[in-house]
Amino acid sequence: MNTDILAKMTADTRALVEQMQSQSSSPSPEENWIEVIRREYRQIIPLAGEVTAVETVESLEVSSDSCSIQLRLYRPAPGYLPALVYFHGGGFVSGDLDTHDRPLRAVANQSGCVVIAVEYRLAPEFPFPAAPEDCYTALQWVRARAKQLQINANQIAVGGDSAGGLLAAVVCLMCRDRNQDQPTAQILIYPNTDLTAGTDSWYELDFLHPSQSRANFLKQIELYTPDPAKRTQPYASPLSASDLSQLAPTLVVTAELDAQRDEGESYAQRLREARCLVTHTRYPGVIHGFFQLGGAISSGKVAIHEVASFLQLRFSTSTCRRL
Repeated sequence: MNTDILAKMTADTRALVEQMQSQSSSPSPEENWIEVIRREYRQIIPLAGEVTAVETVESLEVSSDSCSIQLRLYRPAPGYLPALVYFHGGGFVSGDLDTHDRPLRAVANQSGCVVIAVEYRLAPEFPFPAAPEDCYTALQWVRARAKQLQINANQIAVGGDSAGGLLAAVVCLMCRDRNQDQPTAQILIYPNTDLTAGTDSWYELDFLHPSQSRANFLKQIELYTPDPAKRTQPYASPLSASDLSQLAPTLVVTAELDAQRDEGESYAQRLREARCLVTHTRYPGVIHGFFQLGGAISSGKVAIHEVASFLQLRFSTSTCRRL
């Protein structure tokens, strides 16, 4: 490992990285690569820490002519509450309601808002644009049923981590382009905003763990967007959008030692240039995925608290507006 990078790591990050590197292995020829990726991703679930109780957890379903989208609603308290519609990470090919269960329980409890996790369709079974369309559909479904769900219809945010951060950004673009209300806020946690993976941080930091390598990422992108021409479309790579104006107030969280760091920070800067309200925090000494790793990397718990505090602030000052 590069000694300069090693010196920048927090002690708990270094311990986890060394553990992951010692346990990494290549799939055998007879193993399905996607199945291996999905199984390995689920192995991080215990690293989020303990399961915290919430007032209620409810399974919901969005049905349409083309698909069925599963949702999981976390309610921290009774009464009409604001809501966060959340899209999980996983490189568009893995992740589900369980992989993000523990951090989202914490967000619900600390923010005092309902959190609704979305299990959008994954590649390669369902390539682009299935995922962003599912996420957009889920947001509109929640809005239409706000009263039934005991949610304040004027206070609904979106958010996500990694691939889910991209999807949250894209949903805001879709709302603007389709003349729908902007969410109250967008929470972009180390968002993947550029499917080309061409920033400096990709080349500097992709060695930290094999599952986060640039080669592995590009393999996932080939499955998500089989047509290379679509990878630079704004709904695939929001950093490529020519216009980022009139979008929701945004929290961007990045990690210093994350191969996706530069594209997330470039997106924050582009939003500022478009005169959107932006808060950006770079967490020092940590790696991609730390938001889900609060049981192993203490900064993950700090990030959860920041997300919750940002939501409380935006909900306390929000007004419903149509663009």
